[in-house]
Amino acid sequence: MIPDSENLVLSGGTVVTPFDAIQDGVVHVRGNTIYDVGPRADIDVPKDATMLDANGGMIVPGFVDLLAHGGGGFGFSDESMDSVAAASAYFLRHGTTTMLAGLHAKPKERLLGDCRLLARYIRENPDSNIAGIHMEGPYLNPELCGAMNLKHLWHPNMASFHELVEAGDGAIKIMTIAPELPGALDIVREAAFCGIVCSIGHSLADYRTVEQAIGNGIAHVTHIFNAMNPMHHRTPGVLTGALLHDNLKIELIADTVHVHPAMMRLLLKVKTPKGVILITDSIRAGGLHKGETHFSEQTAFSDGHKVVLPNGKLAGSVLTLNKAVRNMVHTAETRLTDAVRMATLNPAKVIGSKAGVLASGKPADLTVMDADFKVTHTVKNGRLVFTRRKSGQSGLLRRGTGRLGQAEQCCARRRL
Repeated sequence: MIPDSENLVLSGGTVVTPFDAIQDGVVHVRGNTIYDVGPRADIDVPKDATMLDANGGMIVPGFVDLLAHGGGGFGFSDESMDSVAAASAYFLRHGTTTMLAGLHAKPKERLLGDCRLLARYIRENPDSNIAGIHMEGPYLNPELCGAMNLKHLWHPNMASFHELVEAGDGAIKIMTIAPELPGALDIVREAAFCGIVCSIGHSLADYRTVEQAIGNGIAHVTHIFNAMNPMHHRTPGVLTGALLHDNLKIELIADTVHVHPAMMRLLLKVKTPKGVILITDSIRAGGLHKGETHFSEQTAFSDGHKVVLPNGKLAGSVLTLNKAVRNMVHTAETRLTDAVRMATLNPAKVIGSKAGVLASGKPADLTVMDADFKVTHTVKNGRLVFTRRKSGQSGLLRRGTGRLGQAEQCCARRRL
């Protein structure tokens, strides 16, 4: 039996569950849980409900980002709790209600410090959108290090892996690793017993090694096409393995820079929308003006659409998941329901989250977008934590104001 609690009702738009798109749909939230979802005519709305009008936009599950290094001028590797909080807020403003904070290779003590800091932040902020860590490395192939700082990569060994696990205190959910490195498969196997999903990335593994890695627990592929060799008909490798094996879920940076829209359409034909996960791989330059930035102690340059090192290598992205969904619909010819699924339900399943779907009994994490896919509201745990003011300025709500509080001043209130 559900106890009496304050009611929040989202209406006035298309509800994407993401299995269905319900025109003129309604989502009724009680407390921190979704109570009912359906067409307006089928939902009984309490008289005392607070109404949030989508104004003809889209009401979707809160986005789930499995790899982001930062945004809004702040990074998860900044070695600062304030930076973590600021980056978290940046992603809330863009509709991401669940995410993994991306860490990259550093000298051992500093990387262990990053793990400890993020683990502490997660413990002290249980309602945060940061659900864990994606450790992108440090066991990566130096020949395909991408924008990672080559001098900070580690050689795989069990002792250093256990140090990372201990420092992470259960927060490490995904680890990107090159399985062809000596000792890497032992770590992949051990990670499975630690509840960590290992993902192939920054790797030169051949096809046989990919199959061995699957047998030892690999279940994921980091930013498909990037930091891996192109497909070759006589020497298959990571890409061939990723496309052939249905049990390998693949991450896609759908900014149209990292992967051409034609290749995105090909991925969907081969993997189907069930096997593709949209990520941002955003760095601190996300949301900032054009100009100089930094990643992994290296200077990089952003033109507002992409970020590159001085040698021209891509250095993460400035993408947000609302834009990724838009790109999948507008440039990759994907159905809206499928595009939303790839940014919500699919990634949620990887980390065992109950979020990512709008249905009775599920967490009340929702994002509202307008017709241009711009985020207008973000609801986390049943609380309206962000609303875009009419002037177009951001309105991130202070923690502790309650589900209504400032929200009453920002969202439309009306009765159905």
